[in-house]
Formats: sequence, C-alpha cells, structure tokens
Amino acid sequence: MGSTRARRPARVRSAGDAASVGAVGLAAAAALAYGWQRRGQLDLIAEEGLGYALGVVGLAMMSLLLVYSLRKRWRPLRSVGSAPLWLKIHMMLGILGPTAILYHANFRLGSLNSRMALFCMLVVSGSGIVGRFLYTRIHRGYLEQRQALAELKREVSQGSSELAAAIERAPSLRQILSGFEHSALAGSGRPLAWLVLGLRARRARARALRCYRGALRRGRVRNATPSVGALRRALRRHLTAVCNVARFSAYSRAFSLWHALHLPFCVVLFAAAFVHVVAVHMY
Repeated sequence: MGSTRARRPARVRSAGDAASVGAVGLAAAAALAYGWQRRGQLDLIAEEGLGYALGVVGLAMMSLLLVYSLRKRWRPLRSVGSAPLWLKIHMMLGILGPTAILYHANFRLGSLNSRMALFCMLVVSGSGIVGRFLYTRIHRGYLEQRQALAELKREVSQGSSELAAAIERAPSLRQILSGFEHSALAGSGRPLAWLVLGLRARRARARALRCYRGALRRGRVRNATPSVGALRRALRRHLTAVCNVARFSAYSRAFSLWHALHLPFCVVLFAAAFVHVVAVHMY
C-alpha cells in the first residue's frame, strides 16, 4: 500500500509535466502558423528593433539548453532542483528558442551564414523531438515489461502456470519459446526488425499449438490440462511480453545512438551561431 501511495504522486507529476510541455508546444505551433501566414506583414528586421531582440532571446534560450547537460556532468549543480524539472525546462527552451529565432528571421532565408545557423538550429530542434519520443518510450515501461517477462518465465520454471503444464506434455515447446525469445531480443538491434515481431510471434504461437496438439494425439489424451484454448491465451501473453521487451530494447538502442549524435549537432549549431553573430556585427 505504501509503495502505491509513493508512486502515485510521481505519476501525477509526470502527467503534469507532459501536459505543460505539450501546452507550450501547441502554443509555439500556433505562433509559428500565425507567423508563417503573416510573414510578409510582420515588418520584423533582424538587425534592429524587435527582430534583433528576438534573435538575442532565441540565442539565449538555445544557450541555456547546455545547462541541462552541464548539470548531469558537474556535481555542484546536481543538488539544484530535480532532474524532471530540469528536463521540463530543457524541453520548453528547446521549443521556445527556435520559435523566437524563426520570428527573428521573419521566416525567410538570409545570407549563407544565417542559412547555416538556421538549418543547424532546425536539425537540433528536430533531433530533440526525436530524442523526447524515444525517451518516453523507454522510461514509461521498459522496466515494467522486463519484470513482467521475468515473472512469466519464473512461473514456467516453477511449474505453476498453464504454460509449464503444457511444456510437461510437449517438451519441445520450451525450445520454440526460447528460440523466439533469443531471436527477438537479438534482432532488436537491427533496424526495423522489431516491426515484424507481431507476425513472427503469431507464427511461433501457431507452431507451438501444432506441437501441443501433436503431443496430445500421440499420447491419446482428450481432456488435457491445459486445454488448447487456455494454452493459446498463455502463449499470447508470454509472446506479447517478449515482443514488448524487444521493442523497448530497440528504443533503448536507438536512444543511445541518438545521444551520440545529438551532442555533435549542438556543437555545430553553436559554431554556426557564433559565425553568424560575428559576421552580422562585423560586416
């Protein structure tokens, strides 16, 4: 009971953070749509006035994104605020910064150096959206799915499930299940391999059912326990758990690859922004 009470506020906070970030994203999308439609009427000049101020604000927001990475690596900052709060601020800045920059540019392509800076910013912003998608897929249920699969396998090993009873009558079922699990988890690192997991799971279930029916016929058993219908449900549950773990594993590998690419994108962005700022003020 105590653990349930401890988890519930965290889930509520997570939902609240997602809602607030989503609200900022919708507001930014509406602002971008409005700015794009009225880009010829806004009368914003990048070199002066409000257009210049938006450029400064946007660059400041994009620079503050680095504080989130700095907090994870610099010990004195780790005690300042919670990690979810920093992530929430990081995502909001990653939305509002590019919005301000696009208004600064008045939704137009300028000189070569400004184009490079704008392109790098859009790449980093898009990369952040992809990273957020992968992050939510991993952290929402990866551990839960692994625990669910481990529990099902423990029930089989202890002989306390319908699947375990079926394996006693048809031992080759164990090879079918372990073979599918091995190939599913090993293939999760291959691009798009997990997209066909559902089809492969259905094939494995059909093969297992044929194996079980064959064992019943050879043993001349009519009213076997478990029944074919019960075994079908148990197989569906077990194979679905394997597929879920394999999919989360694929997300985890993709997130690791994204993390390795996101930082170089950021370095290129700030290099391009530095060149742009210097070029604008010197020439």
